[in-house]
Amino acid sequence: MKILCCDTSNSTCCAGIYGDGKELGYELSLEKKTHSETFMPLVMRVCEKSGLKIADMDALAVTTGPGSFTGIRIGLSAVKGMALAAGLNVIPVSSLKALAMSVENVASDPADTIIVPCFDARNDRVFAAAYDDATGDVLVEDGAYFNQDFTELLEKIPGASDKQFLVVGDGAETVRKALFFTHKVQYASGAVILPKGIMSAAEGIEPVNGAAVKASYCAVSRAERYHN
Repeated sequence: MKILCCDTSNSTCCAGIYGDGKELGYELSLEKKTHSETFMPLVMRVCEKSGLKIADMDALAVTTGPGSFTGIRIGLSAVKGMALAAGLNVIPVSSLKALAMSVENVASDPADTIIVPCFDARNDRVFAAAYDDATGDVLVEDGAYFNQDFTELLEKIPGASDKQFLVVGDGAETVRKALFFTHKVQYASGAVILPKGIMSAAEGIEPVNGAAVKASYCAVSRAERYHN
């Protein structure tokens, strides 16, 4: 099964093609240009590297958020357009789960580790979640949290005092400010979503018609707040 995995949900964007579990080509962009300028050319380059076309795919996988409202919309619009044109279904993936799955834990036993993916949401807020690193079980649901509230949820995870916490993503420094306990906590603020993380997060999710895929913002936009 060949899948094109895509992400534009935060400051970076990426795409990768996987066939029967093997990576056939990928690219990560750290450019400061907008995703509307960089994403589709990046996808075309990945297709070129792999020697495949969008029509050769069996499905497309895309992160649906949370993250940048504009970035999410750009990625969803592009992927839905490609899916419609090629007659393909889409696999919706949490950007937080994709980030968690993009990180290779080499510092501790996954069975003893809680991985905490987080994106900075400004004003002492984070888009964040927590997962058991060994099983992938959700310990704190995806959401938009005030920093203090989120760190309190981390402290309430059963057995938290015996676990290693791995806090990853550009919200890591925000979490660090409010986290009361300092034992067994490591931070990787430079971690970003990679195509392999999207592919791993997509496992077990049934592809659906692109029209059914919705953004998962986990918060209202500034425009919506002002409107209300």
